[in-house]
Amino acid sequence: VIPVPEALSRLANRIRRSYDPNFNRIGPHVTVLPPRAVGLTRRQVREAVGGVAGRWRSFDLVLGAIRTFHPVMPVVFAGLRSGRRELERLHRKLSRGPLNGDEAFPYVPHLTLGQNLNARRLGRALELSREIFGPVSVGTRRWRVDRVIVVERLSEEIWLPHPPVPLGPTRKSAR
Repeated sequence: VIPVPEALSRLANRIRRSYDPNFNRIGPHVTVLPPRAVGLTRRQVREAVGGVAGRWRSFDLVLGAIRTFHPVMPVVFAGLRSGRRELERLHRKLSRGPLNGDEAFPYVPHLTLGQNLNARRLGRALELSREIFGPVSVGTRRWRVDRVIVVERLSEEIWLPHPPVPLGPTRKSAR
């Protein structure tokens, strides 16, 4: 996942607290690879992610319009105004090889604000999201992506974030 900066996380959590059942499991983030079963050790997963991330340059993400996947899925999210192509490419690269897995839906990079909502709650979450994010400036919606975080889902209730994996080559100390 791509972590979201603190200022945006606070705004997202004003919505997520009431409308996202995963609020207590994981902080606001942009998913790069949806959850999947892989027959790998933690070390192998980190090496696979690190192998791709190490060849990836950091890039900017800018949140865009508030939207919904309804009627396909009862989800409210912030789309991306910028950085979507980079995330789609990163998703494709990570999806190949040992991290390959089934995905129920086509990959659409976004910041989830509410999910698993009935029609009434979907409407409320959409309205609140637009109210909260509407006046937020482009500068606040923008951040530099320089790392990814592997999140291990131990059970439906317990999600374990691992240490960040930096994008780009790791810097060796000067000799």
